[in-house]
Amino acid sequence: MTRLRTALVMAAAGALLAVPAAMGTASAAPVAAAAAKAPEPGCAKLGASGQWWADIHNVCGHTISASVEVDGWDPSCIQIGPGGVGRIGLDVGDEPYYAYEC
Repeated sequence: MTRLRTALVMAAAGALLAVPAAMGTASAAPVAAAAAKAPEPGCAKLGASGQWWADIHNVCGHTISASVEVDGWDPSCIQIGPGGVGRIGLDVGDEPYYAYEC
């Protein structure tokens, strides 16, 4: 009976050690998938920016109106041609977070 009990304990221990490893593998896949950044929706993409300006890229094949998100009032929308870049003026202290279509 001792050998049977030892075999059962060893089998149970092996199963318990295998389950967390499998769970760790299964839970790592969604984290890795989430880490890969999905493309932002829309045609307007924030480019370079400086103290008084920000560039907005139009990544689509048609003309868009776009602006950038800042703290406070967002700048007025500008038109950007297909595949073009538009420069928008900013106020003192504005830091653009992202571009969006208006």
